[in-house]
Amino acid sequence: MLIRIAALLAALAMAGAAAAQKAEVFSDGGAAIRGYDPVAYFTEGRPVKGSGEFTHRWKGATWRFASAKANWPRALAR
Repeated sequence: MLIRIAALLAALAMAGAAAAQKAEVFSDGGAAIRGYDPVAYFTEGRPVKGSGEFTHRWKGATWRFASAKANWPRALAR
């Protein structure tokens, strides 16, 4: 009986650790919103692919930005 309780506690601990590592933001292949620039939706009114050169890790995902001048600093300021 004691072994069963210990096994149950170990399984619950592992399940909790796995749930704690889940990212808060959906990221397809590690890139949030499929690699599109989140700021461009508002500044340009259309989706723009982000660059791997301008990135920021936030909430377990990598966010990509199209340019360092316009979009990247605006997002980091929030």
